[in-house]
Amino acid sequence: MPPVGSSQPSTPKATYPAVPDHSDHHIDRDWQHRASCRGTDTERFFSPDGERGSVRAQREHAAKQICQDCPVLAECRTHALTATEAYGIWGGMSANERARQTRRTRLASRPGEYVAPPAPRTAPDPSTS
Repeated sequence: MPPVGSSQPSTPKATYPAVPDHSDHHIDRDWQHRASCRGTDTERFFSPDGERGSVRAQREHAAKQICQDCPVLAECRTHALTATEAYGIWGGMSANERARQTRRTRLASRPGEYVAPPAPRTAPDPSTS
C-alpha cells in the first residue's frame, strides 16, 4: 500500500509460484561415499588450465588407476554420462572419452540416420596412365 497522502495507485504485489518440494524424491548419491577416490585430491581428476601432452596423459592415467578397482565404477560412469559432466575423469573415462561414447550411443540408437564415412582416397595407379 502506498504511504498515506501518496498519489500513486496501489499496485498489487507480484506472487510467485511456490518452490516445489522435492524432498520425497530420493537421489541415490550414496555411491559417492563408497568411491575409491573419496578423500583423494581432486587435482588428480581435473586438469589445471593449460595442461597438455604427456603431463596430462600421466595425470589422467594415475586417476584412471584409482578408478580401475573402484566398487562404484559403473555408478560413477553412468552419472557422468547422464549428467554430461564436461570435465575431469569420471568412471574411469576422460571428458573426451565420454563425448565419444555419447556420440557412439546416439549413432547406434539411430541406425537409419547413420552416414558412413567416405572411402579413403587412394593415389591413382601410375601403370594405368
